[in-house]
Amino acid sequence: MNQEALSEHQNLGATNAHRQIFYVVSVKKFSILYVATVGLYGLYWFYKNWACYKSQWARDDPDREDLWPIARAIFAVFFVHSLFTEVKILGRDKPTVDAWESGKHATQLVVVMIAAQLMDRLASRDIGTPYTDLLALIILVPILLLSAIAQEKINVSCNDPLGDSNNRFTAANYTWIALGAIVWCLVLLNYILPDA
Repeated sequence: MNQEALSEHQNLGATNAHRQIFYVVSVKKFSILYVATVGLYGLYWFYKNWACYKSQWARDDPDREDLWPIARAIFAVFFVHSLFTEVKILGRDKPTVDAWESGKHATQLVVVMIAAQLMDRLASRDIGTPYTDLLALIILVPILLLSAIAQEKINVSCNDPLGDSNNRFTAANYTWIALGAIVWCLVLLNYILPDA
């Protein structure tokens, strides 16, 4: 590779690294981890997106207002709109992201997340059991679908439409899948076994 081609390749790599300011992951991997962890991966997903974004801020503008990724993950319902807005701004040069109604999408996700929290609270207080328990699990499906669509937009915005840079499972991923399998077994046993 000649010097000019090498320089162009390095500039392209730097541009792509610069553009990956959000958490890139393949939709397949995202979906498997979300289901396997009974939705807990969603918390990590919000955290990683804000942590990546904060990291980019520190590089681009150290004087810019600081943010706390952990707080934004825990209180995700308050920050979904701003996250999706930032993703759309980053990917505005991509037709699929530019056409994305990020505000409407964020509102849908927030509504479903609030409904999930409500079902969890009712179920934990044995109100409406077993229906609220079942609804708390069923509502994970629309959350997954809406989050997966957002992940597609993130991947496109970060110049990795298929999430190829993060499509393999790591040892940590397999550990979380194993722990999630235990949780799923406990959930199923709760439905199968009669009350003691």
